[in-house]
Amino acid sequence: MTADGARLEELWSAAAAEPPVSLFRSASCDLVTPHGPVLAAVRDTGARYLLVPIDAKHTLKEDVDGRAVTLRRQILEDDTSYNAYAALALADDRLRDLFTALCAEVVERIAAKPNQAVAALRQTLADWRSLLSGSRRTLSPSGLAGLFGELTVLRAMLEHDPGAVAFWTGPTKSQQDFHRADMALEVKSTTSLESHTVRIHGLGQLDGGSGRLLLTWVRLRPGKGRSVPDLVDEILAVTDDQAAFLSALVQAGYLETEREIYSRRVFEVAERRAFEVGPGFPRLIVAGLAGDATLAGLDNIDYDVDLESAPAAAARVDVDPIKAFLGPA
Repeated sequence: MTADGARLEELWSAAAAEPPVSLFRSASCDLVTPHGPVLAAVRDTGARYLLVPIDAKHTLKEDVDGRAVTLRRQILEDDTSYNAYAALALADDRLRDLFTALCAEVVERIAAKPNQAVAALRQTLADWRSLLSGSRRTLSPSGLAGLFGELTVLRAMLEHDPGAVAFWTGPTKSQQDFHRADMALEVKSTTSLESHTVRIHGLGQLDGGSGRLLLTWVRLRPGKGRSVPDLVDEILAVTDDQAAFLSALVQAGYLETEREIYSRRVFEVAERRAFEVGPGFPRLIVAGLAGDATLAGLDNIDYDVDLESAPAAAARVDVDPIKAFLGPA
């Protein structure tokens, strides 16, 4: 069995727990090449490595200037052994999730072609070039939580209507996350243990115009439950338009090639609330501008709403926002 991301984390933790009697402490990834086993290793500095064995005479083209990872030829020897490795190292500890996902894919590709381990390593690095160079950023923890909240709502809608992907408009940068006829639904998610404050983006997000606008708020508990990739798989299994869904995911910033990164962050819904957004709800909208107020020259207007404030609490409704959004059965 080869190592996925979770297994690699276990191996690095196990290696780090070993007594520091040498430069590297390591654990086998249960993957053997003609030159020996692939190792998850921790250096005496605490830095994480993936060690891919190579022939002692192998001339390895090194990359020592990478922003996210480095690749060096590393010799490990003791009284009884002399082993050479292509040592892939994490250079920026802020990218630990990315490094774990990268190493998981390296291990997977080597398992498919153990006789071409270094070639598999290099091809993976080439395929991940944009992420490793920093030209592409993965979803932030808050962005991933926000996407999880929207997909949770979409997954529930699909139980009633297999075509509900058509209602998911958030990835297209529309004012609200879901639209159907004159009905709109905005989803706000938080991983905070106590806060009921939500960030509103722009003067249009809480403006339902002449239609109806519901705000659904979910508190997510990290560390248990499902991941965004889990929800993606579930939605693909029930939607009648996989192509539209996958396209929307890309627009939302989610790439399937990065699922290993996101699969390590799981959430469960701990609390839900629904609010009827309209007159009296605390919000900023164009129609609320008074006197000589004008939008000319103003941009990027974001603000916070406390959902426990008296005006917001008065707008809380005891309805299922998904059923209300979809209308009569």
